[in-house]
Amino acid sequence: MSQRDRLVLALQAAAVLVLMTLSSGCSSGGKSDATAPAVDRVSVTGELPARTAISVTLDVPPEGALIASPPGSVILRGTAAVEGGAVAPATIVFAVDASQSTQGPSADTCDPGTTGNATILGCEIAAALRTNARADSNQVRQAGVVVFGGGAETPAAAAVADMSGDAGDQSFAGAGAGVATVLQSIAPGQVLQFTPRTVSTIGASFAAGLQASGELAGAGPAKTVVFLVNGANEAGPAVSSATFPAGAVVRAFALGDHDCATDASGFGSLAAVAARGAPGSTCQRLGALSDMPDVTLAETTTLASLTVIVDGGSPVDISSTTVPALPQAGPASVDYVYQVQGLAPGLHQMCVRASGEDAGGSGSVQACVDVTVATIALAPVTHVSELGTPGQTHTVTATVAAGSSGGVSGVPVAFDILAGPNASVTGAETTNGSGQASFTYAARQHCAGLGTDHIEACFTDSQGIKACAMATQTWQDTTPPVPSCPPGPNPGGNTPGASGSGQNPSGFFLLVAVDAVDPSPQVFLRDAGSGTVFGPFQRGTAVKYTQAPGAAPSQKPMAGAVAWHITGKGDAQVYAKDCAGNVSGPVWCLVPPNR
Repeated sequence: MSQRDRLVLALQAAAVLVLMTLSSGCSSGGKSDATAPAVDRVSVTGELPARTAISVTLDVPPEGALIASPPGSVILRGTAAVEGGAVAPATIVFAVDASQSTQGPSADTCDPGTTGNATILGCEIAAALRTNARADSNQVRQAGVVVFGGGAETPAAAAVADMSGDAGDQSFAGAGAGVATVLQSIAPGQVLQFTPRTVSTIGASFAAGLQASGELAGAGPAKTVVFLVNGANEAGPAVSSATFPAGAVVRAFALGDHDCATDASGFGSLAAVAARGAPGSTCQRLGALSDMPDVTLAETTTLASLTVIVDGGSPVDISSTTVPALPQAGPASVDYVYQVQGLAPGLHQMCVRASGEDAGGSGSVQACVDVTVATIALAPVTHVSELGTPGQTHTVTATVAAGSSGGVSGVPVAFDILAGPNASVTGAETTNGSGQASFTYAARQHCAGLGTDHIEACFTDSQGIKACAMATQTWQDTTPPVPSCPPGPNPGGNTPGASGSGQNPSGFFLLVAVDAVDPSPQVFLRDAGSGTVFGPFQRGTAVKYTQAPGAAPSQKPMAGAVAWHITGKGDAQVYAKDCAGNVSGPVWCLVPPNR
């Protein structure tokens, strides 16, 4: 298993998370809830320029998460990681410029004692020998050699060296002494071991060297071409015309008087050669062999920073808050928790970007999720109904909306009457395509149904935060009772007055009142002559009323079906009062004076 594979598995198994708990009062639109959000990881793995794996995950929120507003805050939680430096290449190809221009003096760029050749070619050979020695110690699987010169067809512009004395041409040998023997046999326009090869010396053709070394290296990762030249591309064709396999890295070095950017001939610079390679390819002019990097060792990598980008805005650096804090040398893995606060209702994109560096330069990778920040409103906010008709209902409608994006469908909404005559009645509905969910309940009847219901509607977001809205429904009674005083039981059997006369000569009455809400309104009897009020009496109470202008008003109990004997100075008036405090007007109960 490769180091990259191990990293990916490690990221997938990462379980160390930093937890954060938010709380907010429902009176301001949100309140905490113990429900833990489910993990729905978004994970992205990419490569830095030198093929180093870099990864970032967003464990929460999940894609499409619903976020309550207020507070409109989103917790981002996850990990970021970078692997160690790129592993040593399995194959190295040394492409050596053996054109006539490499016979110039080395300008002290190498030690003449290394090859006994104080020329640019000698420096190229010395650089290759140094890399070969490192490759041997780092267990590079195989190495090959290409020598190239000018673009003349005869002899060839480039040739692949025979790497062994075994029968037939051997294109590769294990890094070490055998490769060194071939390198040390290179002379202008030729390589003498193990089977001599000859190339043109009329100027250097970078395209010829790139084509031949690419064909030898083959496609796929872990292949590096070490391209060693004087620095000037003197013969065609253009570098862009050469075929070079994907995945092979080019490490180009100029050991003469020219730098990577020089392109006097127009056939392409040495930098153009490096640009044909896979990520991690580089070009460098060496002032001395001591500047020659070790292209066979794992390179230093860094997990440099972590930033949060909301809706494509400016990145917010959270590197100092990661655990451990960034930057960290690779291989490294960190955990992060960050809260984006106060998002307005609507659709938002949340991205976390991990940036790193390796031998090829800087790079980054980011993981993104879309979230919906939504509010809840309840309508009507206030409403008043007249109680008194059995089967009365009231309906409130909750709307869950994401600002200008409109209603949010599929959101479960819980309804609860927190206080009032219908307290503890609950309901639950899911929002429709317009983001609406309705709740209808039946009113409690009679006096117990009077008052104001305080209705709450809430949804719980992906983070366990509740968003709530309130409304009130008042059940009132503004209609007074209807009193009457029909004839009541008469122990003496006397006949009441003629129908419609308004008179009851016997004075026996029932005290009656009817009300739409109160089944038992209070009934009062008033002496019209003195203003004295008797009662309250229960509905249906039987009384005997005597009009005695000269007597003092009085109320005395009676036996049997008649409860009271009431004496007044004038005729009787009956009125009623219900449990809502409504008082009816009086009705007359006429009795002839007692002479």
